[in-house]
Amino acid sequence: MDKLNIRKMKEGDKHFILELSSRFTEFDLMEWRNPHKMKEAQLKIAKESINNEDPDSDIFVIEDEMNNLLGFLHMTKNTDYFTGESQGYVSSIAVSKDGEGKGIARKLMEKAEEWSRKKGYKQLTLNVFKKNERAVHLYSKLDFEAEIVKMVKELK
Repeated sequence: MDKLNIRKMKEGDKHFILELSSRFTEFDLMEWRNPHKMKEAQLKIAKESINNEDPDSDIFVIEDEMNNLLGFLHMTKNTDYFTGESQGYVSSIAVSKDGEGKGIARKLMEKAEEWSRKKGYKQLTLNVFKKNERAVHLYSKLDFEAEIVKMVKELK
């Protein structure tokens, strides 16, 4: 990928973002999770994100030199429960199948860091499903550390 451009979302990008939200469940979910309900929930979150006018929230898309959209990043503010400090928060990040393996996610995460620094935040946070091994691996390579681990037991 020679020339990549990251820019703020435009009205015409919304359909791409909604379609790409289906990628958020393309990994093995916990057995008790209903894949259909998870897809519905992810679509709902994406719809809320693209229509959000919060000044502490931005959506960016990444495109190649031919203006083909390859991924998106939704950034927002998080407040640390324990310190009350504001932090950058990666609400959503997704890469299209065409963008896989081309450093797109890494570029978007660099944008997330840049966005957070410009806002004066000292931390960048995100949530990821443990079974989304590809994403967990990427975040680990980018020096993210697990801080809180949510444990779940299915009761039968």
